[in-house]
Amino acid sequence: MPMTDPQQSFSMEGKVVWVVDASTRLGARFARLIARAGAQVAIGAQHSWQLVQLAADLRCEGAVVLTVSLNSECRVSVEAALATIQECLGNVDVLINNSGEHEYTPLNDHIVHCTNLHMMNSEHGGSIVTIEPPPSAISEPNPCLRPNSSLIRMSRALTQSLTPHRVRVSVIAAGRGNNPRLKESRRSSSMT
Repeated sequence: MPMTDPQQSFSMEGKVVWVVDASTRLGARFARLIARAGAQVAIGAQHSWQLVQLAADLRCEGAVVLTVSLNSECRVSVEAALATIQECLGNVDVLINNSGEHEYTPLNDHIVHCTNLHMMNSEHGGSIVTIEPPPSAISEPNPCLRPNSSLIRMSRALTQSLTPHRVRVSVIAAGRGNNPRLKESRRSSSMT
């Protein structure tokens, strides 16, 4: 059986997806893929001017895009962004949390906490996907360190408490590997 393009069967039509820190290469890639799958995309970064080109590119491809200024470590900023997204696009169905790990951010101010409260209050549920940044450069990577990261531990705890509210929590641990497919993906994403 011939292999088909996996994106052909991937549809996010009718969904509102918020990509946090979309000004990074990985965040922009997520925004592009999700927009191409039919979602309305809210893209956020600390300085919304960083998103001008990405938003223009996505709109040229026919996407519905909203840019929001966001300090992901400040609850007031997160709640203001959520209110803007809800007013302009509707309830957030999926949060792509690409903001990394902020070592000293209190949980009540954390973007995941604020967004899951928003999803629970709206009673429609949703998905929170946290992108764990690649490990710091070390001479010999230790795979035992990754499963114990604070983002993964927080996500495990949130999964237990949010499942009854129809909020799914996932973590994608981005890697630096030397996989040939990964190298090709990096090459092609730098061309888009």
